[in-house]
Amino acid sequence: MLDAEARMLLDLMEKAVQDGRPKLHTLPHAVGRQAVDRMSEDSEADPMPVGEVADGTFAGPGGAIRFRRYRPVGAAVGAAPTLIYYHGGGFVIGTIETHDSTCRRLANKSRCQVISIDYRLSPEHPFPAPIDDGVAAFRHIRDHAAAFGVDPARLAVGGDSAGGAIAAVVCQALRDAGEAGPAFQMLIYPATDSSRQSRSRIDFAEGYFLTRELMDWFWKAYVPAGTDLADLRLSPLLARDFKGLPPAFVLTAGYDPLRDEGRAYADRLIEAGIKTTYVNYPGTIHGFFSLTRFLQQGLKANDEAAAVLGAHFGT
Repeated sequence: MLDAEARMLLDLMEKAVQDGRPKLHTLPHAVGRQAVDRMSEDSEADPMPVGEVADGTFAGPGGAIRFRRYRPVGAAVGAAPTLIYYHGGGFVIGTIETHDSTCRRLANKSRCQVISIDYRLSPEHPFPAPIDDGVAAFRHIRDHAAAFGVDPARLAVGGDSAGGAIAAVVCQALRDAGEAGPAFQMLIYPATDSSRQSRSRIDFAEGYFLTRELMDWFWKAYVPAGTDLADLRLSPLLARDFKGLPPAFVLTAGYDPLRDEGRAYADRLIEAGIKTTYVNYPGTIHGFFSLTRFLQQGLKANDEAAAVLGAHFGT
């Protein structure tokens, strides 16, 4: 059954449409992005104070990549266990600002440093540009660990939705390249299979925030016509081998079109012998991890994800 707070939020969204607010999928991408990013910033819980916040940039494959680094309250001096975080937003919307409160909470609750990445977005920069930035960001931070205050042996990746997909692909790409990869992956309702329609994509196509029309709006901006949907950068669930990937925390939501592919990804990791914590929040919707001003389940999920990350790194 849908949680009362999730039902209330969905009703508020529906009322806003009835009162004249246009649906996102009816807007040009640039216009929709501005509107939703403002709404997303307002939908996070009030930001926690952290020990230190620093913004910066480094060179990426398509220009400068912006980042924001959070040190938790009480962090010890020196190299720290670190989570590289990729925000959600269908590869079209979202910024380091829209996930500022979430990253602050993850830092404090996990006692790990968090580095949030502002990767390129579509339609200006379609597939595979966001993926390329995600991989490049990991490599840059890994290779310049001292400059970022990072313990390279305790370097994780994570993200929600599109960001969860980027994190999963980063782990596969680094393993397949034979390079030092992430030591942990935090996948929050990740998109893992673009090649087919899962049962949850069909069952929750309407009425639960992430609709089929909205996913199509993201998709048309992100993926050029004719792209092979079995490309593992679009469908990491289709990888033949999951061995050698890092331990994982995988979270899904019960009324989320992406629920089944997130669960399937966790199952593949477990079948390959990868230490994996899988959690489903049955009564809530896609996006709840960062809709924390309205959904208390999101705060609970933030804290659970942070606890698993912190326990893995012994913080």
